Amino acid sequence: VVSTNDGSQQQQGQQRRRPLGHRWAIAADGVDLSGDWELIVTDDFRKEYDRYLERLGQPKLVRSVAIGIIGQTTDQVLQMDQGRSLLIVGKNIRGTWTRTLVSSGTDTTTGAESYKPLRVPIVTADAETVQAESWWENDGTVHVSWLRGVTKYGGGSFESRRYLEENGNVY
Repeated sequence: VVSTNDGSQQQQGQQRRRPLGHRWAIAADGVDLSGDWELIVTDDFRKEYDRYLERLGQPKLVRSVAIGIIGQTTDQVLQMDQGRSLLIVGKNIRGTWTRTLVSSGTDTTTGAESYKPLRVPIVTADAETVQAESWWENDGTVHVSWLRGVTKYGGGSFESRRYLEENGNVY
């Protein structure tokens, strides 16, 4: 018997039932995004980030500074309750941003159509209250979150995708 990340126990080697559908509330067995993470800033990333900031209307000077400091961004992640919640503490030169993303979707007890999307209020790094909606895709291996109702920097909705690569060494 082994302990699972939700505090329950299961027989060693036994996998829990898979949720139905494409949108899960829980992570797949063995997927845990907990850890301390640094951004991998490549030349391609810098170019994409510059284009993103430009589309938000940021002047060249602001974009240059942002590109210069983006590599100092870190995330500390704690995955809880089989991945239903991700506590994320982001740190950068501007300060610390703490938020909890709560996933909605199917789990091992619900049918594919028996969940309701859950939107929870969170406060952004810019002290703006927005709605966050989160779930797991790709059979519980990719965590997706949407921030809706953002008004700063051109406003809109922003998607983040979190997943592991290279045997869990890259997030």
